[in-house]
Amino acid sequence: METFSPIVSFILNNALDLTAPASDALLKNRKNAWVQLAGHPGSFAPAGPDTIWKKRLTKDNSEVKAYQALMNDAAKDVVPAFYREVEFNGDFFIEMEDLLHNFHDPNIMDIKMGCRTFLEAEVKNPVMRKDLYEKMIRLDPDAPTPEEHDERAITKLRYMQFREQESSTASLGFRIEAIRVSGQTPITDLKKVKTKEEVGAVIERFINSSEGIRKSIEDKLLHLRQCFEKSEFFKSHELIGSSLLVMFDNRGTTGVWMIDFAKTLSVEHTVTHREPWVLGNHEDGYLTGLDNLIQVFTDLSSSCQNHNEHQLSILEQTTASDVT
Repeated sequence: METFSPIVSFILNNALDLTAPASDALLKNRKNAWVQLAGHPGSFAPAGPDTIWKKRLTKDNSEVKAYQALMNDAAKDVVPAFYREVEFNGDFFIEMEDLLHNFHDPNIMDIKMGCRTFLEAEVKNPVMRKDLYEKMIRLDPDAPTPEEHDERAITKLRYMQFREQESSTASLGFRIEAIRVSGQTPITDLKKVKTKEEVGAVIERFINSSEGIRKSIEDKLLHLRQCFEKSEFFKSHELIGSSLLVMFDNRGTTGVWMIDFAKTLSVEHTVTHREPWVLGNHEDGYLTGLDNLIQVFTDLSSSCQNHNEHQLSILEQTTASDVT
């Protein structure tokens, strides 16, 4: 871990290269503005020409350890490159590869993976939280029990399991957190996208029914699953709250990466990531979700091909009309 004495305020700079604070020009001349779709607002900042800082939001450095281990693992190619941990003005940051660096105005999708979104330690947490009760009734006023309505508070476990049932997390092992289509405002109100058909419709909109983009992303998901299944790291760790970042741009560049390892914890036995969860086995359903996500992309093939053929037919008719 390295500690820096800033030349100017971090708020003004928001940029570092790998060796020293950068000038304002570096930030202004970046090819892409950095985009954050989900997670804690303000937890990312541009760093060097192709790196970002991610603020460490937990007291421990489990995410740093995860990235360090993954740099020497079979899954190295499907996670952002890790450079170092940085202490700055009393806060800790992870400096890592900026995955947007090679994209031009990308379309971005954030997918929360796994059938379980809470740590096993949270199962026995009895703290009743009014803020989570308020979140629940905003989503579904009828969801709380009469007792919860009286208390006007629920536990974190209760809220997390409610969210899992409301979305596709419980049924498919993943949920779409947010999407950004190039030139449009990000869509984050996807909490009730639940069925495979609804998920497919969101993804088809995201890729604009492009068969080429669909196939490229599907191939990258298959490669990611292969790397995951070969990984010694993931065999001995449970993944809670981890996401897939999916991107493509108008040049046809595509990418899929695993991100977010703040709740990735070592366990003493092998985790399959497909077995149903019972307290103590640390199963998270990550591969169940990945299997289902790949199947959704596969099922979209016919729809995308039909759409592309229809568009081609319209183009040919238009061209023929122009000629005559």
